[in-house]
Amino acid sequence: MSNTFNKTVSVIIASYNGASYIRAQLESIAAQTLQPEEIIVQDDCSSDDTVEIVRSYLSRLPIRLHVNPENLGYVRNFESALAKAQGEYIALCDQDDVWEPHKLETLVNAIGNKSLVYSDSYLIDAQGKSIGKTLSQKLRNRFIAASTPLSFVYDNCVSAHAMLLHRSLLPHLFPFPSRIHFDAWIAACAASAGGIAYVDEPLVGYRQHASNTLSCNGRKKCSLFHEIARKHAKKAQGHASNSEVINELLRIPTLEHSDRETLIRLKKAHDTFPHRWFNPSMLRLLLRNRTALFAITRRHPLGLAVKKSIGLKLYRALPFL
Repeated sequence: MSNTFNKTVSVIIASYNGASYIRAQLESIAAQTLQPEEIIVQDDCSSDDTVEIVRSYLSRLPIRLHVNPENLGYVRNFESALAKAQGEYIALCDQDDVWEPHKLETLVNAIGNKSLVYSDSYLIDAQGKSIGKTLSQKLRNRFIAASTPLSFVYDNCVSAHAMLLHRSLLPHLFPFPSRIHFDAWIAACAASAGGIAYVDEPLVGYRQHASNTLSCNGRKKCSLFHEIARKHAKKAQGHASNSEVINELLRIPTLEHSDRETLIRLKKAHDTFPHRWFNPSMLRLLLRNRTALFAITRRHPLGLAVKKSIGLKLYRALPFL
């Protein structure tokens, strides 16, 4: 344990109109058993009291406050703040979450020689009370230790708010791509560079409220024809999106040759979806790499592989498929 306290940790907070919750997050950082060397708060033109609240902590915490002259947006703000980190290890932090006191110490102890470590989270409501469920339970995914970016083609289990990364990973990350969520991008780069470790313990209270939770808006009933057309369009968009994600993953500088070849073949298979009845070569490719490609999902790999190999022509011929 003694070596843990010789490690320098940077905490990154990209803030925007977070006055309602950022005080609780800063208090949870102040209570850490392993204190960070610096806390970079980069505010993206908040119109509430976020900046004033952060300034009130300048005498208590090693905060480096940056206020953007113009709004960058959530992803670019995080990217810009991350590039400023000086610590050996870097923890990303949402402005509205709450950390367990031993979060940083636990993750620093667990990272070893990996590029990144992450933990599970527990869900809290707008008032900060636990709702009795973890993030892994909500997503119904496996939270895994990963060693290949192939695992992040179709799913992601690594959330930015729960990760700690080694600074050696930074040169591989910038610029963040536009076609894949940045936490999945960081995870894929880490899996390729040095691997990912996982701590099976919820170390973050992940707040659920109107501005950060997914809502299921009811859709008006429509004709069967339009419902089938919508389903076909969704299938086509899904394959196009998969192709775009793969294209971004091919940018990873540390990508192994075998992973690159698999991704190239997989992208070509997704690109042919509109012109296919069924793609047997895609089925073989998916099944051959099922351990990596379907590592996160709990669904059966055979069923997934078959479903992804069906082409748009067959869906149109058999609309109830």
